[in-house]
Amino acid sequence: MPELRKSKQRDAIMENLMQRHDHPTAMEVYLEVREKFPNLSLGTLYRNLKQLCEAEKLICFSLGDEEHYDANTELHYHLRCNQCHRFFDVDFPKLDALTEPTIPNFKGEVFDHQLIFFGLCEECSAKNRLK
Repeated sequence: MPELRKSKQRDAIMENLMQRHDHPTAMEVYLEVREKFPNLSLGTLYRNLKQLCEAEKLICFSLGDEEHYDANTELHYHLRCNQCHRFFDVDFPKLDALTEPTIPNFKGEVFDHQLIFFGLCEECSAKNRLK
C-alpha cells in the first residue's frame, strides 16, 4: 500500500467523500471540492482519486462507463436503483465464502469481491406506488 504525502487538495477530496453516502462520480466530487479549491483541475482530481484507491482509502467501482467512489472501505454491498441510477449501501450479511482461497475450477487467486444488487431505492419505490 503506497504512502501518500500530505496534500490539502487530497484531504479535501477525502473529506468530501467521507461526508457522503451517495457514491458519487469523479465529476460530482470535482464540482463540490472545486468550491473550496477553485484552481483544482480534473487531472489533479483523477490522480488523487486513483492514489486514494491504490492506498485502499477509497473503494472504486464502475458500472458502464462511470466510476463511483466510496470512502467506506469495509466489506459491504450496494444497490443500484434502476430508476434514478443512484447507488446505496445495503445492509446484507457478508458473503465470506466468496473470498475463500479457492473457487472450484478456477486456478487463480481471489482477494476480494464486490456485489451490486439492482432494483428500486426506497424513494423511487414509493413514487411508483403512488402512480
